Amino acid sequence: MPENRHIGRRALLAGAAAGGLAAVAPQTPASARARRPARPGRAGPRVVARPLANPDGSLPMTLLWYVHASGRAVGRALGPGGEEVQAAWQGSRVRRPRALHASGSYTLQGVNARGALVGYHYLPDENRTQAVVWSRGGAPRRVLPGDDYRAWGTHIDDRGRVLVQTQTEFQADPELPSRGGLYVLRPAGSAAPVRITPPDPEAVNAAPDALGNAGHVVAGQVRFMAWSRDPFHWHDGTVTELSRLTGAYRPVFGAGVNDRGVVAGSAEGDTGEWRAFVWDGDRLTDFSRFDGGASSVPLDGRFINARGEVVGRSNATDGPFHWSPADGLTALPTLPEALYGTEVTALNDRGDAAGHCYTEEGQRAVYWRGGRVVDLGLPAGAVESEASWLTHTGEAWGTASFPDPSGGTVTRCYRWTVH
Repeated sequence: MPENRHIGRRALLAGAAAGGLAAVAPQTPASARARRPARPGRAGPRVVARPLANPDGSLPMTLLWYVHASGRAVGRALGPGGEEVQAAWQGSRVRRPRALHASGSYTLQGVNARGALVGYHYLPDENRTQAVVWSRGGAPRRVLPGDDYRAWGTHIDDRGRVLVQTQTEFQADPELPSRGGLYVLRPAGSAAPVRITPPDPEAVNAAPDALGNAGHVVAGQVRFMAWSRDPFHWHDGTVTELSRLTGAYRPVFGAGVNDRGVVAGSAEGDTGEWRAFVWDGDRLTDFSRFDGGASSVPLDGRFINARGEVVGRSNATDGPFHWSPADGLTALPTLPEALYGTEVTALNDRGDAAGHCYTEEGQRAVYWRGGRVVDLGLPAGAVESEASWLTHTGEAWGTASFPDPSGGTVTRCYRWTVH
């Protein structure tokens, strides 16, 4: 499955040094105060950075694949032998869920408010992939049994619905799309799987982008001999083609949906400029009328909240923006040190936002609350940081990069609390 998560430019070097991570893991206490530059005048808010690791320092998380607003997360951690392992953060601890099979390997894709996990297990002997759900107690269960060549569990909502993408046959030609399907599964035993049918009858598959708690799905339909996916919205069997809705020259990217079915994303017009948009089922708001035609949102649904507010980047201000149905487009303030740009990547239901900026010293995590920007600083010993997720309570989650004595950097996951 493709990975579109951004983990920082220095963090990309971490994989090359994975074999030696155990020996060079940064010695960070369980609770570390983020370093902040001194500022004249009144003192700024107090920021505390805590590593995502067990109290004894074991299983430090190195990558966040998905963070639920309740404060649960899935990603990768550093195992006892220095190997990268799949891991989940729940209840202030890191754990490794049980595998469905003794052979092969599994990958975690999502977690819901109740702690249920979704992902898939790969069986190398059969060259098959099976969609898997882990209950709150950690017991793995295969979902959507059948003869499909491969199946991936990609999303799980707070009501237990699961999105599963399938591939029905082996495709030897990498330039041809895989035939398969996309299904919504209710909680075990409650109803039969529902197949999501793309609006184009010639589409051979559909790839999921987002799932809301009310059953709204944003996905991309895959056409035969096509190079790109055309996104659509699906709810209870009704489909809407988003690219036709927005008048995009090319498909929409980064589409997300909230629990009320409000969809937001970015569409590339025929002039090559990106246009952020919001669609509430009846009305389309095109941000080009605010900023002259060019604006964009991040590459996944972290940028839209329950109220239909959106964050992204505006061409008019050359920086981050916040948009709400009531107030329209508003530029977010940036740090004086942000000489080379600022990105906003996450928004919660309270209106807090998080992201990172680029300074002369490197990348720095930032946070917005009540119209004010906060420098989240660097955990002790770190050279760069970024915040990519937010919880309901306003905690910012992301990564920090540390020097590796053998060269490059190593990456660790952190959560920042602003007091």
